[in-house]
Amino acid sequence: MIARVMTSAVGIVLTALMLTGCGRQASQESGPDLSLLVTGPERQPLPTRSLVSAALDATGGLAAWEACKKIEFHAAVTACERDGCFYLTEHDFVLCPWSEAVQVTAHEPQADFTWQVVGGRYYASQADPNADVSPLRGLSRDYADAVLQIVTAPVRMLDDNVLLGRRPATTQIDGRWYLPLDAKFQAQAGSAEATATPYWTQGIYFQGVDRSLVDMIWLGNAVTHKFLIARGYDYARSADADVLIPTKIEIFLSDPEANIGPRLALIDVK
Repeated sequence: MIARVMTSAVGIVLTALMLTGCGRQASQESGPDLSLLVTGPERQPLPTRSLVSAALDATGGLAAWEACKKIEFHAAVTACERDGCFYLTEHDFVLCPWSEAVQVTAHEPQADFTWQVVGGRYYASQADPNADVSPLRGLSRDYADAVLQIVTAPVRMLDDNVLLGRRPATTQIDGRWYLPLDAKFQAQAGSAEATATPYWTQGIYFQGVDRSLVDMIWLGNAVTHKFLIARGYDYARSADADVLIPTKIEIFLSDPEANIGPRLALIDVK
């Protein structure tokens, strides 16, 4: 299992954190206008380490990602209660890969809720939180960021604040062979929060040996004690970009050994 992969790389303990506890809180300011974030890459030429190049090629290629300024999709979401019950809802997603931005609009019975994560900063709508009856309440920041990470994984691996390290050996998970790539996340240089600890401090990108596709990511923060796993399945071309994205996503809680824990959500892209 994934636990064996973590033994040599994770010497620190990561435990779970709720958004209302330690870590960054949701900004009370209005979130940025995503239309201003629909941009391509700023730097030329882009750094293309061989493993990242392979991940880009597996999902459409560097040229396709450079031309991909926005990804939008609607999804049916099955959110999971701790008692095993399911909550069905619908979410609209807007992702700006090169601005490290995601917006999620949840259509709940009493109100619509909008969350944004932009450059590591979290914004939430001013709707009455008591109207949010979803099991994802209090976990919206984690949920949105996990979707951004797994859908735009090759671009996230190119981020300036990500330091990647290749493992010497592959590992088998659910019958598939992966090459784990350790990631250390640093504060965003030049941002207003450049001196703050990033929300995620450590991660693992699991790159398939057969297709070089990064379809599983482990994320954690040693300071705030939070960790989860995002997995993508059934990749297909995005409706508004010539890149491959998962049409099914699962998000799980995890533990210090990166075992897959309770499922938070199943996302089916429509």
